[in-house]
Amino acid sequence: MQTEVKETPRYAIVASVQLPEVSDAEFEASLTELSELAKTLGFQVVQTFVQKRSSFDRTAYMGVGKLDEISMYVKRGIRADELEDEPQEMDASVVEIDAVLVDHEISPSQMRNLELAVGCEVMDRTMVILEIFHRNARSRAARAQVEIARLGYMAPRLREAAKLAGPQGRQRSGMGGRGPANRIPSWTAARCATASPSCSARSSPWNWSARRSARAAWSGRAWAWAAYRWWATPTPANPR
Repeated sequence: MQTEVKETPRYAIVASVQLPEVSDAEFEASLTELSELAKTLGFQVVQTFVQKRSSFDRTAYMGVGKLDEISMYVKRGIRADELEDEPQEMDASVVEIDAVLVDHEISPSQMRNLELAVGCEVMDRTMVILEIFHRNARSRAARAQVEIARLGYMAPRLREAAKLAGPQGRQRSGMGGRGPANRIPSWTAARCATASPSCSARSSPWNWSARRSARAAWSGRAWAWAAYRWWATPTPANPR
């Protein structure tokens, strides 16, 4: 008899800045969409933190006061009775927050500073979408194209982690190291430098001219958004 394996619940916070040109309706729709994307990755969103600003904070995306508020919430954790679907046999004291999901694409330095400020992993919208595609890619071509996008997205973040770590951190930022970059496996850095050309050469039947044009037009954000829209819209070619 097979035993049913239940996944351990993962809990996340959504954080977002509302700029003056974004209406309340657009802002709420975007937050709802990110929460739905989070569910696809197995997260239960337990709290949302929003802040109205004229622009994003260059250092850590949100202002210091809001960061302190999020940090206090993460450190406190959440009680089981605060959850919508309280798992049985759960410790009634507190539940650990696994990630903060940011409803924008943020820079590598903003992500790093935000992680340091709130005390847990941070994923921006682009990372969430790329992770969904990574998990759902089936064909060899699809997996290769998703890998190219992920590596392109991760490369500047690895450089930022190494820069912030300094010489000692760069030396010890691999698996088991103690530098700030140790959250990212060392093989990922190597693949960022070596995998993309070989993947792109075999990932698609396009001619070389089309491939060059596509690579020139790609960025992590643009690719992820276009791919997400394709995935979210059922068509004969994409019946889902």
